[in-house]
Amino acid sequence: MPNPVGFDGAGLSVLLSEDSAAVALLVRTLLARWGFVVHATPCDATAVRALSERSFDLVVLGATSAGAAAVADACGAVPILALTTEGFRLPVARAEADLPVNAATLADAVRRCLSPADEALDPVAIEALWGSADSRIYHRIARVFIGEVRDRVARIGELLERGDLANVEIEAHSIKGAAANVCAQSLRDVAATMEAMAAQGDAAGLAAAFDSLRTKAEAGIAALERLMA
Repeated sequence: MPNPVGFDGAGLSVLLSEDSAAVALLVRTLLARWGFVVHATPCDATAVRALSERSFDLVVLGATSAGAAAVADACGAVPILALTTEGFRLPVARAEADLPVNAATLADAVRRCLSPADEALDPVAIEALWGSADSRIYHRIARVFIGEVRDRVARIGELLERGDLANVEIEAHSIKGAAANVCAQSLRDVAATMEAMAAQGDAAGLAAAFDSLRTKAEAGIAALERLMA
């Protein structure tokens, strides 16, 4: 089978922690075909123990599983690819693949998790979206994005302090769209998560996700500045 991930998975170890046997079988089959060594566990203390006993290059984690938060906490610096559905997001995940998962969406998420290039930007997506355009157009959009995202992140912080979740949802939606335009995929993902949390009134989840939003926004800005230098 062709390797759409863009990486030689040979030697890369993946912990797959997903409670759905059907989902786990599909994900494990695809990753194995792409050359990854997959260690599968339920999403519970078994996965936490595996993380303490051996090293992994990637964790693929079912966000809907009851033990997802505990497993995510045990990952440390290991990048997390979250298998998600509406209402179940993991702000700490580097990338997400919505269920029902397929080869294309899984490959895209794995690529974003493991890209040895600048993880804040997706070079494959940049080439696909902007490759036929004058690079100066992308750079102009990136400069506008940098100012806009800084303003919107600061505004979200103020809105969270006031408990104004309706406007947090609006601001997060705007960041999601702007990040997609410059292919800052990890920022887009956490903005989408915050948009969903705000719509559901999840104030506690938003407070935790906001730290990730600020981190990913600054990482995206730094990556764009390096790209335009």
